[in-house]
Amino acid sequence: MLMRVLSLLVIASVAACATASDGEEAQAGAESAIVGGSRDLRWAASGYLLAGASMDRLDATKPACGATLIAPNIVVTAAHCATRDAAKELAFGTGDVSKTTAVRVIERHAHPEFHARPDSMIDIPHALRKNDVAYLVLEHAITSVTPAELPSAAPAASCNVQAIGYHAPAPGKPSVRMSTPACVEFNLMLGDDPIFEVHPANASGLCNTDGDEGSPVMLRDEKREVLVGFYVGSVTGFLTDCHTSVQFLDGYESAYGYRSFFAEALTRGKQLAR
Repeated sequence: MLMRVLSLLVIASVAACATASDGEEAQAGAESAIVGGSRDLRWAASGYLLAGASMDRLDATKPACGATLIAPNIVVTAAHCATRDAAKELAFGTGDVSKTTAVRVIERHAHPEFHARPDSMIDIPHALRKNDVAYLVLEHAITSVTPAELPSAAPAASCNVQAIGYHAPAPGKPSVRMSTPACVEFNLMLGDDPIFEVHPANASGLCNTDGDEGSPVMLRDEKREVLVGFYVGSVTGFLTDCHTSVQFLDGYESAYGYRSFFAEALTRGKQLAR
């Protein structure tokens, strides 16, 4: 992650003029996926992953990661979310966290160029979490939610997106879905990895804790739900993690940049639905 910081710091120093307004700074490591966000019942395709030793032992105290439904039986998330708990069951749900409505994941497909583990002592793609994208196949289709659309263009530098995450209202209470308006600051190609920078607005802050990785940023459109990208981590870690108004270097993978990989995902979903 240090390498990504060094790669992006020059760009961030120019582009990271604060888009969020001044506000109370949240404590680093706070138990929240969106600091200062609000409850929002839109973005129905945005959901969460739960992990556990078995389906009847899923940990529902907090999401393992965020994820987004792009077909009735296909979700997309960060690849490290799909690979780090390989021995555990994963299940996907939408809305507020509840293990009773989560659907079991039966296949995990990380991008072929993602390095879940270093290939050598010096593995730059692994350190940068390049190609940190995966699609997951569900045991059965979710018919109660309309899947998100995939974008027709790369994310534009504008403030027309909504960042989504989860927040535990109290210790031991199930997490609820939160969101905040956000701005796309700039796009960057790290080799073949199309990432972009997102700043939360209105004195909000994203967290690199509590399952926020894999959570989407959606196009702010009243009529359509379009997946612009998804969070893979804050490269500045605890220095800005969960802090409002000072957050920068929030890495999001571009859904448009991986359109061929997601086309494969949609094809796989149709094959299994027959």
